[in-house]
Amino acid sequence: MNLRQIVELTAIVSAHSPNLIEASEPISHDALRRYEDLSQVRIRNWLEALDDLPREIVEAPAARRHLVWQRAEATLVDVLAGGLVARVWGAVLTACDRSRRSLAAEKIARTALAGQMQAQQGVLRLLVDGPHLTLERVVALDRLRRKIERWTDLLLGHLVRRHALGDFAFDLERSLDFGEEQLREIWEPRHNRIWDLYFVCLRSAFPDTELPGGIQGEWREDLVHSILGCFPPELFLDDGVLRSVRLNRLLNAAARREGPPRPARSTAARMEGWRRLES
Repeated sequence: MNLRQIVELTAIVSAHSPNLIEASEPISHDALRRYEDLSQVRIRNWLEALDDLPREIVEAPAARRHLVWQRAEATLVDVLAGGLVARVWGAVLTACDRSRRSLAAEKIARTALAGQMQAQQGVLRLLVDGPHLTLERVVALDRLRRKIERWTDLLLGHLVRRHALGDFAFDLERSLDFGEEQLREIWEPRHNRIWDLYFVCLRSAFPDTELPGGIQGEWREDLVHSILGCFPPELFLDDGVLRSVRLNRLLNAAARREGPPRPARSTAARMEGWRRLES
């Protein structure tokens, strides 16, 4: 899977996450445990690679140092993309737990995010102090980092706005703005148009950047499968496509008012708390 595919899959998970959050059945324990195990394996692998990189560059002949950086960039991008997945999927799992009055999934989500943030700090340190790193490479990687962060806040928007999960966002106010737009649009006659626009923009925003292959590629694909495995089979149509949120609510005849959700007092209080922390 390349970078664009990872971002697009995460967007699909975000768009359909209300179906999982509102489901009455518990999330698959096996899929959750698989996600936890794979997250930890990937984090350990990232940290080892980031720790070894400066030494490898210094020990390489001067004429080959740019090749070491070029090879390492795939891992750096993998870490940055992993942050988008950990934050969006972590917010979905936390919202699921809050709707079910549980803590198991949220604990796994926050542990995975904490490890990924440690790896991302390692990437940022390399961008600042990496030996023999050219300005051109720094600028390109930093531009990609900022783009991934903006898209993370976009995909988190409705989750942050509806479930007060501001600690998963990079920029709380930006994510809240996206969330207000998403929750407003979902009740319009053409409720899927905003997500259609997101997918069009996403495909032009992210290149087909190759990510590490081999065992790292296998871990990444298994992680994706563990995420999809958390969605119950009944949320998929016969052709394997996830049901739309509106279709699933109609089929379940959910007793909920037809209009934008009104945040509960506790949710509003949590959001205000996150605002104070960000200020």
